[in-house]
Amino acid sequence: MALFPAYFVAIGLIVYLVAYFVYAKWYDKRIWGPDPKKTTPAHMYMDGVEFFPTGRYVLYGFQFKGIAGAAPIVGPFVALSFGWLPALLWILLGNFFIGWLHDYNSLFVSVRNEGKTLGPLTYEFISPRTRNVLMGFLVFYLLTVTAAFMWVIATLFTLRGGAMIFILFVFAAGVISGVMLYIMKLPLTITTIAGVVIMVIGIIVGSWLIPLPFWGYASLGAADSAGIYVVMLVVISILCLLGATLPIIRYAQPVNYMAFWPCVAGIILLIAAELASPFTGIALQPPALPESWYFPSIAAGPVWPMLFVAIACGAISGWHSLVGSSGSARQLDLETDALPIGAGSMLTEGLLALAALGAYMALDVGTARSLGSVGGLAGGASALLIPILGEAAAPAIWTFFVAFIALYAITVLQLVIRFMRMALLEMSANIPPLRALFANKYVASVICLLLGGIFAYSGAFTFIWYLFGGANQLLAGLMLLLSTVYLASVKKQTKYNLIPAIFMIITCLAALLYLSGIMIYRTAIGQPLVARLLARPENIGWATAFTVIFGIVGFVLVILGLIMANDSFKALRKLWAASS
Repeated sequence: MALFPAYFVAIGLIVYLVAYFVYAKWYDKRIWGPDPKKTTPAHMYMDGVEFFPTGRYVLYGFQFKGIAGAAPIVGPFVALSFGWLPALLWILLGNFFIGWLHDYNSLFVSVRNEGKTLGPLTYEFISPRTRNVLMGFLVFYLLTVTAAFMWVIATLFTLRGGAMIFILFVFAAGVISGVMLYIMKLPLTITTIAGVVIMVIGIIVGSWLIPLPFWGYASLGAADSAGIYVVMLVVISILCLLGATLPIIRYAQPVNYMAFWPCVAGIILLIAAELASPFTGIALQPPALPESWYFPSIAAGPVWPMLFVAIACGAISGWHSLVGSSGSARQLDLETDALPIGAGSMLTEGLLALAALGAYMALDVGTARSLGSVGGLAGGASALLIPILGEAAAPAIWTFFVAFIALYAITVLQLVIRFMRMALLEMSANIPPLRALFANKYVASVICLLLGGIFAYSGAFTFIWYLFGGANQLLAGLMLLLSTVYLASVKKQTKYNLIPAIFMIITCLAALLYLSGIMIYRTAIGQPLVARLLARPENIGWATAFTVIFGIVGFVLVILGLIMANDSFKALRKLWAASS
């Protein structure tokens, strides 16, 4: 009997509906009790720059595009090393019990504390030392995010240039719609339609008017593509530099809002095609489990803990706590909007991960390996959609879904650089020369992009991805622990947050230790990580250097994570002792 992606996508949709309308609504009412009459920080400190009330639909779009990067798309492909069944279970169960809970709590903790970010919240509820350690952790964590996403975007742009053209149109649509909405004061409906028209023109130009791919599907390791790759890194850096330095309301917010539409359209197209798979005959191809599912390879590692960091978003993500506390919490109009914006956005990202996994299910193992982690989605989408839309739509499908991943990544990356430069500034507070340097937002942003670009240029995707995933999920565990401390301080139930927090912290520390150990081991035996851009013999010194650096970064993240977890548990025990 043939199995079709439709079966598992349908199960996923039911799971997420139950998660939102049953578990999330129950938790919202019982634990937090939002009050629509209570003044939110957006009204309390309204300055038109960071604090300003935003309608729930616009803020939902901002939140979703702020949290949803390349990870819920690329992560399921990486996790296929363990088979599609473990990946599916983690996407569904992780989101149901942990993912939306993390996002909702990180948003609401900030809203109930005057819109404070993670640094001040940690200082207030745990300790000054923990706050300082958090800043150091964030710098290293955000470096791994920058490197991973720059690698993904530059590789996509190198493989298919039309994707880059389409994304330039999306950014133009965002800026123009922002001017229409906030300066010309035109209705949201009109500005949205104008932006959509610009983006439709972009997909036409990127797919048909210019012969594409106009620099071909070049191998990333080939000498003739290395120069293009560097050019793509520069293009990415310019777009992200604007996003990191301009006021959010003038650039990042409208760009993210307009990007929301093609990103959601892609999810709808994928899910519709997957649900239609029994009628189009696109059966499930890859195995449910590999031959050695518990330890498929040295790079992938054992299923626990590596599976849980391979899918770095889609099930749970620490990045979301930064977006929720530093962005959306300061724009929340009513407390009752927190559930659809916090929990709703995360469950929508779960749909993205589910849709991406469904696309990969349409590819046999050989085809998936040949397309790779960034080409696999477009290949799977084509297999699913061409029987419905026809062969004539193939250029648009390929261009759109290559851009689809890059669009998710680049709209998040511009916020990553903004947060990273702020973390550098706070971390250097007691070092006047460095503080003066990082106080210049342009200089600090360029430094962040340069460091991330160097790591991305190494081409060591697998190790960068797992390093990013471990740091990302560890931050999520620590944020759940912080929300547990806060709930204990106001005498609310904590078990719903504490149990997931403990699981995530132990899992991610184990994953980072394993990854760092592998890097140190490979250095010791003279076999540094093999990266496409460093694979030639003359680059063995660079390959060794990157292996050592990545290993050190992993160990530093473990040490900083242990300190924060220890301080958090101490604060929690004090609160429990005081209330007993």
